[in-house]
Amino acid sequence: MLSELYISNFALIDSITVQFDKGLNIVTGTTGVGKSLIIGALNFLLGSRTSNDVVKTDKKEATVSGVFLIENGHIREEIQKHVDIMDDEIIMQRRLDQKGRNRCTLNNQPITVSLLREIGELLVNIHGQQEHETLTNPHNQLAILDTFGKSSAHRTKFAELYSQAREKERHLSSLKEHQEERKRQINLYQFEIEEIENADLKPDELSSLSDERTILVNTEKIQSTLAHCLSSLYESDDSIVERLREVTDELAKAREIDKGFEKPLEACNQTIYQLEDAANILRADSEKYEYNPERLREIEERIETIRHLTNKYGATIEEILLYSQQSEKKLEQLLEENENLSSSEKELVKLRESVTVCGKELSQLRKKAGTRLSSLIKKELSDLGIRNGKFEIAITTIEATDHNQLKLEEASSSGFDRVEFMFSSGPGEEVKPLRKIASGGETSRIMLALKRHLAMADRTPVLVFDEIDANIGGRMGKTIGEKLKLVSQTHQVICITHLPQIASYADQHMMVNKSTGKNSTKIKIEALSPKSRIEEIAEMIRGDEKSDVTRKQAREMMADAKKFQSG
Repeated sequence: MLSELYISNFALIDSITVQFDKGLNIVTGTTGVGKSLIIGALNFLLGSRTSNDVVKTDKKEATVSGVFLIENGHIREEIQKHVDIMDDEIIMQRRLDQKGRNRCTLNNQPITVSLLREIGELLVNIHGQQEHETLTNPHNQLAILDTFGKSSAHRTKFAELYSQAREKERHLSSLKEHQEERKRQINLYQFEIEEIENADLKPDELSSLSDERTILVNTEKIQSTLAHCLSSLYESDDSIVERLREVTDELAKAREIDKGFEKPLEACNQTIYQLEDAANILRADSEKYEYNPERLREIEERIETIRHLTNKYGATIEEILLYSQQSEKKLEQLLEENENLSSSEKELVKLRESVTVCGKELSQLRKKAGTRLSSLIKKELSDLGIRNGKFEIAITTIEATDHNQLKLEEASSSGFDRVEFMFSSGPGEEVKPLRKIASGGETSRIMLALKRHLAMADRTPVLVFDEIDANIGGRMGKTIGEKLKLVSQTHQVICITHLPQIASYADQHMMVNKSTGKNSTKIKIEALSPKSRIEEIAEMIRGDEKSDVTRKQAREMMADAKKFQSG
């Protein structure tokens, strides 16, 4: 429950502290005194979108703080997911400065506005005057029905499955749309990879092939050169070796005379040995260099194959091999997409089955809830003065007997159902959509009837009704007061009203006053004593012309309300 609300520099409010009790808290005051500012400040505290216009003129910032007593274990657990709380009491605060900057805290721990809003939704549900308009919207009517039927969790589950199925459909559509292009790319990559692999390229192959080709082309020239060198060096009668032997013979004779010729003689002998080795090498090489036209043709073909690949895939063999590696990765990705197409089709079938099952279950829950809620609203309308009124909840469900025939685009994230609140105000009239025929007063009474039963299903501990009596005459005030009193048995209720009949049912009655000075306007709120309550209710009956008669009426109203409570 909300035990205390502190408001500072908010719109026309300088500084006020409002203390609330359990049960039914009624706020009254003449039109324009600022009652709705209290609700506006609470809305601000709960994270509503607000501009810096709410900051009181010439003040740095507006501040609203609320003290909440957490009695519900589920709510406590939800809050503790975000912020540690040590006991059952929490203090929420929101500040807004003239530059539009927010500062939010929970038990002095900084939190974001979005988290403030999330926690606020757990604690307080504010029913405003605008709800009379939202009641006629079929989308909102569906949400109302799900809240009453406690099928919101089932609806969330359906929305998740539906979203997954729609996303899978879009993914499949994209895969199928590019299927032909993907096949073409797969065939191309497979051909290119196979062509490169069949070539069996080696990194330095082209250089070695070019060298071998040069040798084969010049074989005759090499052989001629070798023959000439071999003849000159060793084989001719006038060869270098033969002439060098003649030199050694002469040096050997000279050594007989002078031992000093030993070294030149030795050098010449060594040279002869070396030249003979060279001649042997040349002789062997001459046998190796034979012209081979078949091998030359093979080399030419191989070089042409490599040049063909370099024209297609890269300037060098290294680039060709790199291209092949990259193509293998792309091919793998495309093949994987083909596999994804098959697996995604199977996944979509399963998702559609889950959507169909969940959607049917949700439809059944709604139909049961619709039957119950229609019956309850009919009874409430009778109590609220529309005795011959008819209220029905028409639920139209798309055919979803077979998941293979289900067209997801015909459904929505809310399910297979379309809901329309149907109404007739009198006998002999057919029920028609509420949005087309109900008057403002009738819509208000239907809203009140719905609120009572929604409140019974609502886990939110604090319910706020801003001018629930809009478009409703005083004759219905007593009934409305009784309905609110019943709701306040399970929830803390804060209600702004202009009707004395409703005010008489308060567990705590607060009055808002506005005083205007020369350069300022101040708003105050005070809890009324039993005597002050009589005066306020009497004034609500007759205005400033209250009298002993109106005071008597006020006492009677309060006495009747007390009897209803005790009864």
